[in-house]
Amino acid sequence: MDLPISFEAAAAAAKTVKIGDNNVKLQIYGLFKFINASGGPTGSRPGPFDVQNRYKYDEWTKVAAEFEGKKDGKDEAKTRYVNLIRVSMGGTSLQHSSQKLALATKNCPAFAAGCPFSSTLSTTELQNLMSSIPASHVGGGYVSESFKEIMGILHETKQVNPLIELIGKDGCPVKDVKTSSGKTFAEEMDLRTFDISTMSNGPMLSESLKEGTKKSHKEAENVSFVRHFLKGKITRENYAILTGNLYHVYTTMEACQDAHGAKVLGEMYIPEKLNRADRLLDDWRYLTQTEGKFPDPSPATRDYVERLKDISENDPKCLIAHAYTRYMGDLSGGQILARCARKALNLPETGEGGRFYEFPEIKEGGKKFKNTYRDMLDRVRPSGDERDRIVGEANVAFVLNMRLFEELDVLSGVQNASVRPFADALKWSTTWKEPGAEGGECPFGFTGPNPHGPSKLSEDKEEKKIDKTTAEDGARCPWPFIFFHDPKQGVKDWQTWLCVGLVASYAFKQLKN
Repeated sequence: MDLPISFEAAAAAAKTVKIGDNNVKLQIYGLFKFINASGGPTGSRPGPFDVQNRYKYDEWTKVAAEFEGKKDGKDEAKTRYVNLIRVSMGGTSLQHSSQKLALATKNCPAFAAGCPFSSTLSTTELQNLMSSIPASHVGGGYVSESFKEIMGILHETKQVNPLIELIGKDGCPVKDVKTSSGKTFAEEMDLRTFDISTMSNGPMLSESLKEGTKKSHKEAENVSFVRHFLKGKITRENYAILTGNLYHVYTTMEACQDAHGAKVLGEMYIPEKLNRADRLLDDWRYLTQTEGKFPDPSPATRDYVERLKDISENDPKCLIAHAYTRYMGDLSGGQILARCARKALNLPETGEGGRFYEFPEIKEGGKKFKNTYRDMLDRVRPSGDERDRIVGEANVAFVLNMRLFEELDVLSGVQNASVRPFADALKWSTTWKEPGAEGGECPFGFTGPNPHGPSKLSEDKEEKKIDKTTAEDGARCPWPFIFFHDPKQGVKDWQTWLCVGLVASYAFKQLKN
């Protein structure tokens, strides 16, 4: 069977394609229902005992929340549906950029009669054409999003043959041509270069970061500090030390970001929403009840700070990796850590001591913002080499953060605790691509083939005689957190069925009475 390229063909193929992954099946179901119903489910959510239909209902709701109300939401949903079917058939996804080109050109009047560059035969003609960008494409000093996206895609996918023939070693011949606004075309497009040799049709950056950091996630299993933190085993002193060290990290990272701004970080430069340094300082002062001299950074923190400065000076694009690692972590597992800290340290409900994890300027909510942030990542469009460097640096960032935790383990006297050498952390910039065991993604910071299933220690119980206490201390998320963010695994846990049994027994007793 040929790989489908339309939604209709994919829907027909779905009837015969064998899909073994239940998560993929649910995604396909949710997308199909949304596309055909133009919205989410209207009935009530199935009860907890109707597990299968409850999953379907939730997936349909999730898809509707993502795409409903978006200008081209249904088209995007169809593209994702087709891609899921194609990959399930052993093929590859449709070219992302070609799909977006069709959507973008549909909204741009200059492309209504076809590509305006298709008949351009000389550099002069092309420059003249670019100099006459109509005012309708520029609003408030910025090129309209449709036109900007069209031009970026055209350069990326090399669809404008006459333009390609004019590209030489100096890059795009029109990047310095001034438009009707007085700015150069490169400035209008908010891109640093139009050199096609630096563009790439590779995977989206957000997906590359997610997949490329799996091995460093797995390394996090060996750090006991986070596991103890989640169990409420943290002292006020250690939490204050961590807060002080993070203050040094964020102060440096945010200063480096300010030095480069949107020129490097693009849309992800939003300090008013993300900056953490001031909040960390407030937390440290509350936790230590002092206004005195702020402590010097610890050795591991000093290494982290120096790495940020080095990246800022020599490869600033990799600041994206550090922003992604820290801010997305703060908005994900960090929210769980915040609750654990408040409970363990008896912090006030008014927020003192835990301001670091609050993002009052993200008024749309953390979940929606994280999706928006991933979209911003995907619009970066790095070259293949740039992408590898960014992913490599994200791995370095993960390990640098682990070294902060390892330092606290040593300080707390954890048996056999040590801080890995700084050089080992830097090796992750390249070794992340080497073959090795892959971990999974978990908002609590734990990983494994199934981070919410039995821990590796539990799986090895047959071979290594270990007691129950040791097994429970393996890298596994605590219940009931598992049930609420991963219901599929939650229904497999004995704790869930114990609760179900108790509720059923109580209900039966009430009926008898």
